[in-house]
Amino acid sequence: MEDSFTINAIGHLRTPYTDMMQTPVQSLCSAAQGTVEVKPEYACGLDQIETFSHLMLFVRLDRAPAELLAEKPMVDGGASHGIFATRHMSRPNKIGFSVVRLLARKGNLLLIEGVDLLDNTPVLDIKPYIPAFDAVPDASSGWLTETHLANIAEKSKNLS
Repeated sequence: MEDSFTINAIGHLRTPYTDMMQTPVQSLCSAAQGTVEVKPEYACGLDQIETFSHLMLFVRLDRAPAELLAEKPMVDGGASHGIFATRHMSRPNKIGFSVVRLLARKGNLLLIEGVDLLDNTPVLDIKPYIPAFDAVPDASSGWLTETHLANIAEKSKNLS
């Protein structure tokens, strides 16, 4: 079993965000637009991607602070949660993801809406969002209450 390996970026995001504190909390709460610049050697992997309305972007949170195993989310009044029970950026391996709307493809460029990441964030992978596979209607939101979710949406709307 391999415990260590190398992952290379397939491209980078271009977004309006340069300050971590100004990014929306979740991508679907954001109306901000950006671009995924896929490296030319991976461009042929984009064939037919424009047939999907949404994409899942897997990224390296390269400017996240130190890795943590517990974190106090800003939406839960100071209660601590295990890092794997949050979407906080300071996690082992610093891997993040966003679901974004695909507006258009122009060669190796993907114009997207709903960005919540910093400019020049390395993109590790892109997958199509497929509602039949990726949406679980009866899924639990865990410790996040409806109030938490509404607060996250409101904070992100104010940043967009």
